Amino acid sequence: MTRGKIGAIFLAAMVVGGFFVFSRKPNPAPIPFVKIIQQRPDYHPPGAGITLYHTGGPFGVGVVQAVAAGRDQALFVGTYGEGVFRSEDGGAHWVPANIGLNDKFILNITRVKEGLLFAGTIRAGLFISHDDGRQWSSANLGLENTEVHVVAALPTKQLFAGTGQGVYTSHDQGGHWVPFNEGMGSVLVRSIVADKDGVLYAATQGRGIFKRKPGEDQWREWGRGFYDQGMEERTVRTLVIGKNGTLFAGTLSAGVFRNEDGGTQWNRVNRGLNNLSIRALVADQRGFLYAGTGEGVFYSENHGELWSPWHEGMTDLQIHTLAVNESGNLYAGTGGGLFFGRWGAPWRSLHKGLLISPVKTIGYDKEGITVGTDGKGMFRSRNNLWIADNVGLVNLSVRTMARGATFIYIVTDGGVYKRQLGRHRWDPVEWVLPWKVASIGIDKAGHVYAGTEAGLFVSSNHGKSWTRVEPVDPGPVTALALDGAEVLAVVSDAVWIKSAGQWEKVTAPSPFQFLAWRDRGRLFAATNDGIWKGDQSGWMKTGTPPREGRMISFVVHPDDRDVLYIGSTSGLYVSANGGESWHHAHLHGGGVYERQVNDVLPMADGLVWLATEEEGVLLGVDRTPKRGNLKRFLNLR
Repeated sequence: MTRGKIGAIFLAAMVVGGFFVFSRKPNPAPIPFVKIIQQRPDYHPPGAGITLYHTGGPFGVGVVQAVAAGRDQALFVGTYGEGVFRSEDGGAHWVPANIGLNDKFILNITRVKEGLLFAGTIRAGLFISHDDGRQWSSANLGLENTEVHVVAALPTKQLFAGTGQGVYTSHDQGGHWVPFNEGMGSVLVRSIVADKDGVLYAATQGRGIFKRKPGEDQWREWGRGFYDQGMEERTVRTLVIGKNGTLFAGTLSAGVFRNEDGGTQWNRVNRGLNNLSIRALVADQRGFLYAGTGEGVFYSENHGELWSPWHEGMTDLQIHTLAVNESGNLYAGTGGGLFFGRWGAPWRSLHKGLLISPVKTIGYDKEGITVGTDGKGMFRSRNNLWIADNVGLVNLSVRTMARGATFIYIVTDGGVYKRQLGRHRWDPVEWVLPWKVASIGIDKAGHVYAGTEAGLFVSSNHGKSWTRVEPVDPGPVTALALDGAEVLAVVSDAVWIKSAGQWEKVTAPSPFQFLAWRDRGRLFAATNDGIWKGDQSGWMKTGTPPREGRMISFVVHPDDRDVLYIGSTSGLYVSANGGESWHHAHLHGGGVYERQVNDVLPMADGLVWLATEEEGVLLGVDRTPKRGNLKRFLNLR
């Protein structure tokens, strides 16, 4: 039989027989997410090339508890457990805004004026920001309770805070607080509003509504009589002043009530409401009212006489907060994200950047898949779910990761951390040098290498102390790669190689931005302009990256050195011929995947894991015919 016939038979067996089969296991444990992917109603089996499937996360934000709108397109979101996020483009992109926050369980966000924000938390009191959430500091001086549900401001600049122990007031923009509880006592205050005459109204947990006029020396219990089916409801969650100064109260279980004359008479206005558990009330400039309930948003154009549902486009009806800006745009925070509403149009989600944070780095070991995100820290796969793994982390913006036999190391915007495999707490790594760590890696002996702008450093005691790698020239380390005992580092126009315990320097044709493993003495490197193979005798340009997009990651298949992967701003590309030609990965529905891919992790069993910018972690099935495998079979190399 000729070599050509042998090759044809082998190639057919690879493609038809499924050389890389979706359900094949790399170890005795099931491959994460495969089962749930195959059970989805829209599941399609993998086709030729690389077929991609969403894993559904990691989701970093659950309940959106508070929303505030700033100037232009600025938005601020407070979450229940993940802190504050800020957007400067109307919710298209989000960044975490938690520096200085000691509690990430946010109950409210209040924008007093341009730049000045308050965030009330459940355990650490009140925080203030003078720069639109970029930095926070404690504003608890005088507060006697750490549970702050609301902050309200008068035109006179006097502030009021509703806490678990009543109302406090400040005359110096939150610098000092004093009790303002006369007549009210120690009661949880959920909402505070003021009318045009400066009359204050406070909604409480279990004691109805209190009222206090300017100059009065105490609060007076005023709002009672919230009855539904003969039962009195005394918990008022939210207050809003509508058109012509009318006060509306949203209760825990009896719906909405209206007071029009400032007297003691309250009228029940629930016609059209399918759910009487009112979580939020807001009014726009036209006088339209909006109520957030456990079954969606309802609106009223006629002073609450009739409510109509507004659910179109909203995928989560568990409303937790509502906010309206000066233009009349409405924002709804739910149990599963944030939605934007404009009158007469369906709701539109704004939470892609909130729910799925950019995933920057990805790894795999006996614990499963581990990923580092920009803003929500670390996640691990467990039982087909993404589980947060952030105990001990101060900064949740992870840039890169290295995994050894004993420890995982990550580089965050706040420094380097390590976690022992099998444990669930991150510890800071002692790093006293003045240069930030840009890249990190571990060799098979457990030595940790850190690339910085001043050169390459190594620790032989799990990060307790560091020394400069003396043979390597000082200067910015632009790329770092480790494989077993081998270490590759790019400094300026040279690649430094540690092999068999010795360092050698190989001059490069240009400063490489990406490195991959060695193979029989050869190096694999890349720039945005070319793919290179080289050794001590010289370099050869073997290919060119795809023209579309910018390269972000460059990886070689662990079993076939002719198979290359590039993650770019325009998707994932694979080459089976050393970079001579490239093919785009496809989604399981058939379309080309053109979203940003930050990291690529190919597996020996034909699976590829992707860390993406906007869609979390994707799992790919690689059925690309591998020329390298065919060559090995035919003994042509």
